Amino acid sequence: MNVAMLLSCGTFEGFFGGVLGQTRQSYLETYRNDWSWYYARGLLENGINPTLYIPALYEAGKYETDEGIAVRFLQMERWYRPFEQVWLKRLSRQTRWSLYAEERINAIAFMRSLGEALIHDDADLLYVQEHWSGRFDHIVHRVSLPVTGADHGGLSQGVVKLCKPSAFKKAVLCYGQTEDECRLIERYGGRSRLQPNGCDVSNFFPDPATQRSKTVLTVARLTDKQKRTSDLIQAMAELPEEWTLDIVGTGPDKPMLERLAADLALSSRVRFRGFVGRAEIRDYFRRCGVYAMPSDNEAVALAALEAMACGAAVVLSQIRAFEQLVTNGINGRLVPVGDVKGLAAGIMNAWEHRESLGKAASDTVRTLYDTRVLYSQLAESLRRSVNQHKT
Repeated sequence: MNVAMLLSCGTFEGFFGGVLGQTRQSYLETYRNDWSWYYARGLLENGINPTLYIPALYEAGKYETDEGIAVRFLQMERWYRPFEQVWLKRLSRQTRWSLYAEERINAIAFMRSLGEALIHDDADLLYVQEHWSGRFDHIVHRVSLPVTGADHGGLSQGVVKLCKPSAFKKAVLCYGQTEDECRLIERYGGRSRLQPNGCDVSNFFPDPATQRSKTVLTVARLTDKQKRTSDLIQAMAELPEEWTLDIVGTGPDKPMLERLAADLALSSRVRFRGFVGRAEIRDYFRRCGVYAMPSDNEAVALAALEAMACGAAVVLSQIRAFEQLVTNGINGRLVPVGDVKGLAAGIMNAWEHRESLGKAASDTVRTLYDTRVLYSQLAESLRRSVNQHKT
């Protein structure tokens, strides 16, 4: 069985190139830092052949990787290239209607490439990241294959839902990261299934021999509107001077965050680590005193799962996905979004109770979020979706 997995980025060059600094070569050879690689690897292990589909302005063609996972760039129509520049300039003043229109135009620009790719790859099903987008509404009515939609952290609030009932009715299934997301899908007429992110617990687990220090760790793309890494930097000013902050990741807001640390006289305590490899990031999870993620919105974040699996005491924002993952005071701490003082207090409390919180966190992930179980269930669900579509 062959599954095409369409990523939600507008273009490869705009997101992976412009935001994450990746080239085609680095993406294909070394970049493995998001959900798509985890899911694709899990499906491959369960007998399904995945191909990652990525819209692109200039890249084209299908490439094999050392993971055994194929990547196909869907080259967009030439007329879209100047439109991409206009879109990027208008991001800060978009309305929900203009965003919806732009998402559908974006889909129109790669539909020819998508149709040809699905035939060439003999795809049995198209898995579309983010079913609340205008892109999903456009695609689901224009391909003959069964289509599933997926929640990977996209917001349902403030988006145009006029076409959702017909889009959800056409889709064979939509996956939600939380029970609330599943109920919302069903409210708009869709068929839902709970499918949270998981963690490879055979690779991420505690190391009793590693001593933890008074270091806060966050692993995030540096886009502050969503990730709110600036809240963590400000929280450092509320913590004793022996505390430091490690920021792993990169993104367009890095210069702004560096200026903020300098303005608060925290440059010596805030360390920007950039991208690191999977083995190295596991060491960060095992050494940190507290793992913190104060995001405005997330799916069940992979980095949070991996930190918890490694026995870190976590402090997360009080949002839908994290409320499903963490019971406050039992296996982590939850703080309101934007509450800097509460974030600092949560970090201190998590440090004081790091052993009990860390053990409970690791037990939670091992019991409920093991990828071996979750990806097996996903693979079986995708097979059923294809069979239902045939009948």
